[in-house]
Amino acid sequence: LIKPKWKGANMKYIVKIELQKNIIKLDYRRTFISFFKKAISSYMEGVFFDEIYNSGAKKKALVWSIRFTLPVFKGNVIELSDNNIELTLKISDNQTALIYYSALLGMKNKEFKISPDNIMILKSIHLVREIEIENDIAVFKVLSPICIRQHNKELNKDWYINVEDESFPMEINRILKEELPHKEKQVDELMYNFDRMKMVLVQAFNLKIPASIGEFTLKGDREILNHILKSGLGSRRNSGFGLVELKIN
Repeated sequence: LIKPKWKGANMKYIVKIELQKNIIKLDYRRTFISFFKKAISSYMEGVFFDEIYNSGAKKKALVWSIRFTLPVFKGNVIELSDNNIELTLKISDNQTALIYYSALLGMKNKEFKISPDNIMILKSIHLVREIEIENDIAVFKVLSPICIRQHNKELNKDWYINVEDESFPMEINRILKEELPHKEKQVDELMYNFDRMKMVLVQAFNLKIPASIGEFTLKGDREILNHILKSGLGSRRNSGFGLVELKIN
């Protein structure tokens, strides 16, 4: 069993957003990245924008997911049953978290155009205390698909690995070792169960990206488990992939 323990250090925010019309682009990740950039560029005259968005993905240190209400997929758009969207945002670096919080708070009740005939408005943003994993086993629920990207520098091409590929756990371990170089031995000892995961094609950035959704069990070092909980898993996390939550029941 996993015993909950509340700690304020893991920055998790729940952002409530309202649409003027209950429809949004299928490739909605671009919309929210633009929204984040608008918020950061507007906050304190954009003093933090270059540091966050022009100094590499690691500086952003965020992972996020979107929850729609009863979405219906119709071609290149998503039709919702109401006008409300919930954004979950986790930021592993405390300073960056406070910048995003302040910047997003500055966008509250301001119209942000998402199409020629639609706008969205940030209605509220709340800090939620994150549970810390105290055991060496956890069940994670994937809230935004896990994307594993491989890049060939010589050809300058990307391709994607999903849970149906034999190399999926090895690629996850590779990414974890890059992020936690002091834990290489412990990463190699991780034990995964992906039986409740499946592949899904995600329309994003003019691509159809093979990614992985569902639930998985992971046994191993607690520091690694908590890193995954607060930082997400996989590639392109700044772009709306790889956010996971701890499944308690």
